Amino acid sequence: MNPSPVSLQTCLENETGAMREFLAVLQDEARVLEEGAAEAALTEITARKNQAADVLAQAAEERNSQLAALEFGTDGPGLQAAADEHPTLAQPRRQLLEVTEQARALNESNGQIIEVFLDHNERTLETLRRLTGVGDIYDASGRKRSGNKGSGRNIKA
Repeated sequence: MNPSPVSLQTCLENETGAMREFLAVLQDEARVLEEGAAEAALTEITARKNQAADVLAQAAEERNSQLAALEFGTDGPGLQAAADEHPTLAQPRRQLLEVTEQARALNESNGQIIEVFLDHNERTLETLRRLTGVGDIYDASGRKRSGNKGSGRNIKA
């Protein structure tokens, strides 16, 4: 393939499409989190998110290859230099940056929600351990602890 600004523009348009797909997965993830984060739904979303991330990595690799072939640097600075030299790349670059920023913000927001879920689950497990008298199942060296079983309060459900 002969490198040209037109092929780089096509590459940017493809990467923007892939980023929009990633954003759609993140929006689905946000809905799953809002609905209570069912394990099966999270597993499916995680698989989709990983697949979309792989596609994005390939698109970024292709973009950087195109930039290098046109004798520009890679990533943001190279893309800015290419857009400065070839004005037809300015709008595709801007569209890519806009959708990338939306995805970054939503991914960060989803991550914060997941952290809250994890913290809640850890505190719940710790409370259950204290209530049942069961401490850590494993010691610091990874060996199973003996004892503890039945040594706590007698709790009836």
